[in-house]
Amino acid sequence: MPLVPPRHRTSLPIPARIRSVMAEGDYDRAGLLDGLSGDERRTRVSVLESLSADGVDIETMRDAIARDRLGLLLIERTLRPEDGHSLNDVCRLAELDVEVVRRWFQGLGRPLAPDPDEAIYTDEDVEIAQRIHRYRSLGFSDQEMMPVVRAIGRGVLNIADALGGLLGEALLHDEPEPELALRYATEARRIVEDDSLHLVHLVAAALADRIRSHALAVEESNAGRLRGAQDVTVCFADLVGFTDLGESISAVELSEVAEMLSACATEVSSWPVRLAKVIGDAVMLVSPDPTALVSAALDLVETWSGADDGRPALRVGVAKGVGVPHAGDWFGPPVNLASRVTETARPGQVTVTAAVHDAVLATAPDDPPFRFRAAAPRKFKGVRGAQRLYRVHRRSNGPRNNGAGTDRAD
Repeated sequence: MPLVPPRHRTSLPIPARIRSVMAEGDYDRAGLLDGLSGDERRTRVSVLESLSADGVDIETMRDAIARDRLGLLLIERTLRPEDGHSLNDVCRLAELDVEVVRRWFQGLGRPLAPDPDEAIYTDEDVEIAQRIHRYRSLGFSDQEMMPVVRAIGRGVLNIADALGGLLGEALLHDEPEPELALRYATEARRIVEDDSLHLVHLVAAALADRIRSHALAVEESNAGRLRGAQDVTVCFADLVGFTDLGESISAVELSEVAEMLSACATEVSSWPVRLAKVIGDAVMLVSPDPTALVSAALDLVETWSGADDGRPALRVGVAKGVGVPHAGDWFGPPVNLASRVTETARPGQVTVTAAVHDAVLATAPDDPPFRFRAAAPRKFKGVRGAQRLYRVHRRSNGPRNNGAGTDRAD
C-alpha cells in the first residue's frame, strides 16, 4: 500500500490520544502542570481540556490555578452554559423592547448584565422572551403577568437554593480536588438535566390541579369567566417562642427547626389540602374543604408534638371565608383572621372560628368527625364584632358525644 503523501497527512483526523498529548504539551509549556505527576497530572489535563473545549483561555485557567479554584471554575462553566446571546440580541430575536425583557428576566431571577451587549444568554432565554407574545395574545396585560413571573422566579430560586445547599454540603466546604470537581461537575449537570424534566411534569400536574380547582368556581351567569374570589378555609401554624429560641441557639440550628416545620407541613398536606407558603417560623395551609383542613391541622400538631426532641410547641388557628388567590398566595379576610386566631391558640392545640365549626358540623350533623370545645369569644383588630372560637380535638374511640359535637365553653 503506498504511503500517504506528506502534504496530505495533515488533512487526516488526529487521533484523540495524540490530540491529548499535544494539549498536555501546551499546558506544560504554559506552566499549568507544574509540580504534578501521575494521576494528578492526568486529572489536571482532563479538567483543562474540558475548560478549553468550553472556550476558557489559558490566562483564565492560570488565574484559577493561582487562586486554587480550578475545580470551581469547571463546575461554574458546566452549570452556566452560554450560547452567545446578549440582552440586545434576545430583544431583537424576540421583537420586544429591552425594558420589557429586562423586567421579565429580573422577575425570573435571570442575571442582568450591566452591558446589554455582553453575551451571557442562551437560546432558552430567547424562547422565554418570545413567550411574552403568547401570553399577551391570550389577553393578559403586563401588569397582570408580572406577579406571576415574580412568583415563578421566587420558586425557581428556592429550588436552586435547596439543590445548591445539597451539593454544597458535600462539595463546597473546601476547594474540591480537580478529580472530585470533574466528577461533581458531571453529576451536577446530570442533576440539572434530569430535574428539569421532572419539574416540567410536577409543574404541569400541579397546574392541572389548580385549574380544576378554579373551574369549580366558574360562574355560569358570567359567560364562563373565572371569578377571583373563592370560598376557602385557611390554617396558620407557628412555633411558640421562636424569637426567644433564636437567642439561645445558632442561626443554623434555628433554620433547621424552621425546615422541620416545613417538612412536617408538607407531610400532612395532600389534596384537597395544600401547603400555600412557609414564612420563617410559620406555615399556611389552604383548602376548599373545611373538614379536610381541620383534619390536616390536627395531623400537623400530632406529628409535630409526637417527636420528643425538645422542639418548641406548635399552635394553630383556622378560619373560613372568601379569599382571593393571587400569584401563588392567598389574600382576604380568612387569611388575616386565621393569623389572628393563631396568636390566641394554646400551645399544642388547634383553634377554629365559628364559621369553620359550623361548616364541619354541617357535613355530618349526626356523626361529627371532631370534638369541639367552645372557647371565650375574642375581638380581633380589623375584624368586626367578637368572634366565637372553638378548640378542636380528635374524637375518641369511645361512645359518641352529644349530637352537636360541641362541649361547653372553657
